[in-house]
Parts: sequence; C-alpha cells; structure tokens
Amino acid sequence: MPKFVPLLLMIAAFEAPCRADRPVPLARIQGAIRDGCRHILSTQRPDGAIVLNDRLFGPGRVKGSKVFPVGVTALGVLALQHAEPHLTGDLAAKTRIAINKSMGWLSQQRPELMTYSAGMAVDALCMDGPTKRRRLINTYATLLVISQNTTGYNRGFWGYRLLTPTRQGRPSKSALPLLAEGKADHSNTQLAVLGLLHASRAGFQVPKSTWRELRKHYIRVQKPDGGWHYGWEKGKRGSYANMTLVCTISLMICDEMLAEGDRHQCKMIPESPAVLKGREWIARNMDIPALDTYGMYALERYGILSGYGDIAGKDWFNEGARALLRGRLYRCPQVTGSQGVGTAFAVLFLSRGLEPIIINKLKHRGDWNNDRYDIKHLVEYISTRFQKPVQWRIVTLEADVDFLLRVPILYFNGHEALEFTDAEKRKLKAYVEKGGTIFAMACCGKKPFDASFRALVDELWPDNALQDLPKTHAIFTNPRPLTSRPKLLGMAMKGGQGRLGVIYSPHDMCCRWHKGDRRANPVFDVGANLYFYVTKVARKTAAP
Repeated sequence: MPKFVPLLLMIAAFEAPCRADRPVPLARIQGAIRDGCRHILSTQRPDGAIVLNDRLFGPGRVKGSKVFPVGVTALGVLALQHAEPHLTGDLAAKTRIAINKSMGWLSQQRPELMTYSAGMAVDALCMDGPTKRRRLINTYATLLVISQNTTGYNRGFWGYRLLTPTRQGRPSKSALPLLAEGKADHSNTQLAVLGLLHASRAGFQVPKSTWRELRKHYIRVQKPDGGWHYGWEKGKRGSYANMTLVCTISLMICDEMLAEGDRHQCKMIPESPAVLKGREWIARNMDIPALDTYGMYALERYGILSGYGDIAGKDWFNEGARALLRGRLYRCPQVTGSQGVGTAFAVLFLSRGLEPIIINKLKHRGDWNNDRYDIKHLVEYISTRFQKPVQWRIVTLEADVDFLLRVPILYFNGHEALEFTDAEKRKLKAYVEKGGTIFAMACCGKKPFDASFRALVDELWPDNALQDLPKTHAIFTNPRPLTSRPKLLGMAMKGGQGRLGVIYSPHDMCCRWHKGDRRANPVFDVGANLYFYVTKVARKTAAP
C-alpha cells in the first residue's frame, strides 16, 4: 500500500457505525482533515506546485490534454488554507510551509487561461491576503469579466476557456484547445462567480452588467421544477442536485451584488422567485449522502451563504460529514483519476463546516429580516479584517436552549413591536442566564421595537435594568479603539462579575451593515468589538 492514500479510503476501514441523529464525533472529523492534508502535501512538488492527480480531464474529454497546474495547485492550497486552523503540531507547521511555497509558485506563473483555474486561483490568492496579491487577483478577475459570453443561448455564463485582451483592447481567443466544443456550462460558471465574488471583496470593481447578464441567464434556463441542469444541453436533461446547488448559490450571489450600492429600502423583501424555487427543489430532492465530493463542496457553500444550518430539517454538515466518513465518497466522478481532487473537496467541506459560528440571527414573528445581509456582512468583515474564519446562522426559538448556547450571540432587530410567547420568553431568559448574550437593535431607531424590547427586558429581569455603557467600556476600546462610539445599553448579570447578558442599540447600525461599503467600517468595528467582548471577556465570567 502506498504511504498516502486518499482521505476517504483511509478512514473508511475504522469508522464505527453511529446513529443518524447523533452528531459525528469531532475527533473523527479532525482526523479526516489531517489525513486529507497529508495526502495533499504528499503531492506537492519541490517547486510548490500541487499535483492532485495525473490528469484533470480524462482522455474522453480532450485528446492529449494535460493537467492544468495553476487550477489544481490553487484547489490544493485552498483546501490546506481552510484546514490549517484545525491542525496542530508538526502537521500545522508543514502545512504553513507548503501554503507559502504554493502561493509563491502561483504568483510566479503566467495566468492560466481557463475559467476553472482563474476562479480557484482568485479564491486562494484572496485567502492568502487580498492586498498583497491584488495585481494578480485583478488580472484574473479582468479575464473572467471579458470572457463572459455575450450572445446566444450561452449569454451570461462561462465555458472552459478565457479570452485575452489584445493590444488593441479587443478580446481574442486563447491558444488552449477547445473544450466541450466551447459551450458554456454551470460548473465553470460557478467557479467564475466565486472568483469574481472574492475579487470584489478584495476591491476589484465587477461591472453591474456582469451580474445582471448572469442573473438573466439563470432565470431564463431554470427548469419548471425549480432546478437546473449542466447548461449546454438546453432542454435535453432534467434538474439534478450538483447543478441546482451551484446555480442557486450563484443566483443568490448575483442578487446580493446587484443590491450593493442600490438605494436600500429598509423593509422585509422576499428572496427572488427563482431563488425560492431553487431552495424548494433542494428541500424536496436533496439526498445528501448520495452527493459526490464536488456536490459536498457546493453544499457547504450553499449552507454558509444562506445562513441556514439545515435542509428540510436535516443538519447538512452532520449528514455530509457522516457520508464522507463512511468512505462512500472518495472521488469526484466527473474527473478521471481524481482521488486527489475528491480529497481536496472533502477537506474543504469538513474544514469549513468546523469554522465557529459566532452569531445567530433570530427569525421571529414580524419584520425580522429588513436588512438581509446585515449579519452576513458583519461576519465577513470579522473574518477578513482579523483573519479569523467565522460564520453565522439563522435560527428560530423552536430550537432548544442547549442548541442556542452553542453560539455566544443571539441577534435580532426590527421596526415593529416584538411578539414572543411565554415559552419563547423562557428560552430567551434561560439562554442569557446560562451564558449567552442577546444583542438587539432598533432598526432605523423605530419606537415600536424600542418600547417592546425595553418592556421585554423589564419583564424577564425585573430586578435588573438596561444601563448606558460608558465610552470607556471594553466594547469601545478593544481590540480597536473606536473613534465613533454610538450609544449602547447593557444589562449586567447579577453574580456574573459584570458580564453583559443583554446589549442593546436603540439606534440603527444594521442598515449600514447591510449595504456593506467602506463607509460602513466604523459600525462594522463596533460589531467586531462587541463580538470580541462577548467571547473574550463576557464568556469567561458566565455562570456555570
């Protein structure tokens, strides 16, 4: 047997049976991540390139084609980057050295004129640091923008090949062999979308027309049942899971990118009908254990971007991790000889699924989601600014208190007066008294929400009260001393050494979080400091 074998084959032999409703043991997930990283490291060449398999596309795809080294290296290093926080000791040190070597190699290569390669490269470069790799990020992003199809059935999405600008400024076809007869597909397109999303977060200005044309395409080719197929077959094939996942994700990203910079109407706006139809297809048809590792990679992004932790009542991460650990999925079947590619996708799924969830957004009666992207953008800001991969989720008070206590902050806001049942109020009270922190905000400073929230606190803690926080409070000073210190109120827990169990903003920050432009940085810093206070200060003094 070779020294290293693919992740899913290696661990299948000693995965103990477990009940479907039990969480997959953390130690087993961490062990799988370690094994997957060792396999990826074993394929790294001395110059830093990562060779996950001998041939990325099988002989039936393109006669005489060779592996695309930039795309494969970017996929391998992206998996290592996300896995690194979960590693310790010698393996962590080796992984850090390997990442640096691979990033150095990627930075020295001429742009690889493939959509797959460009999307993966931008993701890895942004993860390494958007400012120090900005020139190369902008180069790949420019190639993606000019390579979007502009005519015919393919209008709005991407195929395998990228175009290159000529000296006259007009695009020209690359010299690479024609793949899949030059037809566009949703698999390449989703990688282009992810690359442009990360490039935009790094400061690249993606034209609005790029997102508009892509959005039109998804709506135009969506199947009547709400799903999508691979793309270039037109009406010949039905919907299937992998492509419905990636198209729903990409359409959600289009909606978000088109919302940025537009005049914001602060009110509950439902998701687009096409996204809702895609979600409904996923809820009806998704068989998580049947997904291949490419599908798992899409599932992870769907769960994280949407903020929902379950699909049709099933925990998507727990279900996916269990399937991976049983060894049922060990390769990406679209690609011949792809055990290494499958391992990289599996490591990405498992690593990202273990990233800490720091804020739960409460879905309550009334206008709970006036600013759809408020917490999403705040968490992305914390992840980027502090190089700390973290996530958020949407929850309801149907969850039990122990489940809610897995996350340190429970956030909710609105315009209207709050309406909680007695049972829901008891859960909120127990959540705070067992160590959680409620963070509430009067969206747009609306009086009905303000009055109802103050009344709620008075009802649940009649012997306590909200007090103005002094401008010297740790929330305003650590880790960043804030120049803008908005009014915040807090309720200190008795017997909790001053721990704030409730933090309240009577004035609006969520609208600026939702918009997410650079002018929002001062209020993003308030939210970031609040998170660090709760996790570094308040939780240490929480009651047992």
